[in-house]
Amino acid sequence: MKVTLQRLEMIGIMGFIIFGVVAAFEGYKNSVYPLEESRGILSIIQATSDPQQLLVEIRTLKILLPKDGNPVWIFPTDATDFGLIQKDLDSMTQNLGDSIFAPNYHDLNNQILSVHFQAQSIDSNLLDAIPYMFVSLSFVFSILVCIVGSISLAEILKRN
Repeated sequence: MKVTLQRLEMIGIMGFIIFGVVAAFEGYKNSVYPLEESRGILSIIQATSDPQQLLVEIRTLKILLPKDGNPVWIFPTDATDFGLIQKDLDSMTQNLGDSIFAPNYHDLNNQILSVHFQAQSIDSNLLDAIPYMFVSLSFVFSILVCIVGSISLAEILKRN
């Protein structure tokens, strides 16, 4: 009987640990990884001077990044506000799109340099926001369930 209870306890604790690991990977995949991928695209934007590729990469960024919200929930700043970052991406697309058809090559070159500078700024802002994405409500809740569940299961089975 005692061996059966010990096995049940180990299976339950392992189940909670596996749940915690899966929840951590899913949380990373859904909240942090898109920002890391966006930083990679921003590096491509800073390295290229092809206006068509810049527009494609900016549109990809608009899809990857959240539409609104701010991951810094304690003292939020404008630098980490995803709504403002989306507006910056809209501005970059608009300015670059207008400059592609401009007859003056100098204007196009200035807009490309401006896009490079804005991409560097957005990259810095995302770097500030990434640590706060780990502290999302769902991520903290799943870790809490894992810890409390494991401790509760151990206590219940220890009493029996």
